[in-house]
Amino acid sequence: MSFLTPEHLVRELYLKPGDRVADIGCGTGVYTIALAQEVGEMGQVYAVDVHREALHTLAGTLEKRSIQNVEMLWADVEQHIPIDGYSLDAVVISNVLFQLGNINQVLLHVSKILKPDGQLLIVEWSDSHGGVGPHKDHVITEEYAEDVAVKNNFRILKRLPAGSYHYAFIAIS
Repeated sequence: MSFLTPEHLVRELYLKPGDRVADIGCGTGVYTIALAQEVGEMGQVYAVDVHREALHTLAGTLEKRSIQNVEMLWADVEQHIPIDGYSLDAVVISNVLFQLGNINQVLLHVSKILKPDGQLLIVEWSDSHGGVGPHKDHVITEEYAEDVAVKNNFRILKRLPAGSYHYAFIAIS
């Protein structure tokens, strides 16, 4: 089995110390932690999730690792993302698209919180992989994800290798 490496994919964003970023649908925080390390102590990471228990678990992990540049935000991103408009350098959405009812709405919200030329990293399951990934009826193809991004005024910048089970690409606003 070959899984993706969050640290490697986050490095592809070419973030600088002090940048402001968000991990949408942060879950247990593997991307949140990689982002926090990449933007450094002067940077800001917003860990956004609809599941309060995921945020609670992540808060404990961050405390154990003495990571202090992360702010937890509980939100249903299909309704609203509580981050100032045009304030972020990058947004990561990993393994979330297949769970959404309205991908267009989420990418519209994301486009409003990213600075001009801000980066969006999408990482998603490429298939159900015999039950390892989402149910086959919920898989979002790379082609569809890219089409939705383009329809929401993003330009596909580059596709990234993301292991045997995922696809990844960076788009800019």
